[in-house]
Amino acid sequence: MLSTHAKGLLITACGVLIISPDGLLTRLIVADHWTMIFWRALLLSFGMWLVLGFTCPNRVWQQYKTLKGAALLKVVAYSLGTISFIFAITHTSVANTLIILSTTPLFAAIISRVLLKEKIERRTLIAIGLVAFGIAVIATGSDDHASSRLGDMVALLGSFFLACGFSFVRRFPDASTFAAISCSGILTALLVLPLAAPLSITQSDLGYLLIMGIYMLPLGSALMFIGPRYIPAPEVGLLLLLESVLGPVWVWLALGEKPGIYTLVGGSIVLSTLALNTVWALRQRRFKAVAMPQSV
Repeated sequence: MLSTHAKGLLITACGVLIISPDGLLTRLIVADHWTMIFWRALLLSFGMWLVLGFTCPNRVWQQYKTLKGAALLKVVAYSLGTISFIFAITHTSVANTLIILSTTPLFAAIISRVLLKEKIERRTLIAIGLVAFGIAVIATGSDDHASSRLGDMVALLGSFFLACGFSFVRRFPDASTFAAISCSGILTALLVLPLAAPLSITQSDLGYLLIMGIYMLPLGSALMFIGPRYIPAPEVGLLLLLESVLGPVWVWLALGEKPGIYTLVGGSIVLSTLALNTVWALRQRRFKAVAMPQSV
């Protein structure tokens, strides 16, 4: 029998592995990004509804009813995060997008300071500075391409929106996250509908979108939210970094999209800083756990 900790690691890792080809499938779709966002969001909404039906049978509608008042901010944050992600990944490299999005925990720390009055550790402040430098290095490699620079900026904006979503999860714990993601899909589809051409989608594109919206994103997201219930947040952070590594690898193997030297250097700075920050947090957590009985 697996221990609770091992179960949490396995569930979270499976969620990351399932969702990691997201960038590759997005690259394979030839539809314009607004049409892609429309179908991806709409199918994700349906997919998360299926997840709710599986995890909360006979209580699906009650999960949606938890989204009221300020908790609706979760829906808005996830919606804007989705739009930013697809726009970024269609305007800059998959590697740039995923590396920049990996900074979400740092944005979350800043937002939590404002919303939850939580103290930002000194190590996190240092990490924020180093990550900002790493992103600047990545952006330098995009200087010759206005579209790439725009994609990098929108990816950073997407990281902020996703961080808002995670912070709202903690701020409004009674509001169902799965229901929020499902509702965000409908909101996203409505927002981009005037700019999209839904009926222009090809059969092959629809196939990729069905894989993403009905299987990959709902199942991966569900596992990535369930797994952290059994393991410490720093370990979750380390596992989530796998997506920033695996995503560009799938695109490189399938399509030959190689990260540039600036992306490699800047990405190394960003990912190593985030990894060291989470490892240090994990060590602090274990040290406190060992020291606690001695202080009683």
